[in-house]
Amino acid sequence: MNHPGEQLPFERSDNLAAPIMIMAMQVAYWYRLQRVPLPPQRSNPILSHLFLFLGRLAFIFGGSLFGVVFFRHLPEIHQGADLWLMFRRGLQLLASLFALFCVTLELERLGRALGSNQ
Repeated sequence: MNHPGEQLPFERSDNLAAPIMIMAMQVAYWYRLQRVPLPPQRSNPILSHLFLFLGRLAFIFGGSLFGVVFFRHLPEIHQGADLWLMFRRGLQLLASLFALFCVTLELERLGRALGSNQ
């Protein structure tokens, strides 16, 4: 990126993949939460720690993603900036962070379930 702060141009191909992936993540998460209970597992401290670690790592990744996008790629607001495009991209970023938050919750839930008999 040669010019931080410059608004990236609108491209249709960029706007198709991310919303579809976000919707798929949300549908899978809420379906699992409502319809599929975690089966009782025997305690496995190694897997428990691995899933808890991955959950924390996903949380750190989400915070880093927000920081990079907000502080490095946030366009300058000036006369030529497309505010509607900025708004849509901002909503997409928030939806992505929420989907990542749901993944983090699921990993931590699985890690706690695997370590419940300790």
